[in-house]
Amino acid sequence: MKCSKCGAEVPEGSGFCGSCGATVGTAPAKGQGQFSQWWASTAALIGRDSVVVVVGIGVILLCLGTFLSWISRDGPDVLGLQVTAGPVVLALGAILALTLVLSRGGTPGAWSVVILVLSGVCLVLVFQTMIWIDDQRYYDMGAGLYVSMVGGFATASGGLLETMRVLKK
Repeated sequence: MKCSKCGAEVPEGSGFCGSCGATVGTAPAKGQGQFSQWWASTAALIGRDSVVVVVGIGVILLCLGTFLSWISRDGPDVLGLQVTAGPVVLALGAILALTLVLSRGGTPGAWSVVILVLSGVCLVLVFQTMIWIDDQRYYDMGAGLYVSMVGGFATASGGLLETMRVLKK
């Protein structure tokens, strides 16, 4: 079966086009159409390109972590944006998001090294902050530091996935 909107091949029994997300066959129930259409196109993207998902989640975690507590102490907690490395990690997260968009429009794998380097810089800043906090005996590490660290590892994993995909071809 062909999609009436974009002409792509649609498997039998599918309610949506995996390429453009248009409804195929019967009309969806009122109120559920837009969400179902969005979910079908999102699921198609996830199936087509896992790197987008991994790096995208990593970027969200990197940026979210800077808005959470990085240092816990007796007084008010210190947010990631109040620590020297925090704004840099946030800016690198935004650059990683831009790099992800650019990587999908250009040569496959050309941006994977950029993603790996930016992820590495984020991780170095996070670990440097962790070491500094550990040296200060009266401070504890906040959850935001760990969230940013997981985001850095996720974006680095996405860069490795992209590199492996290119090397496999």
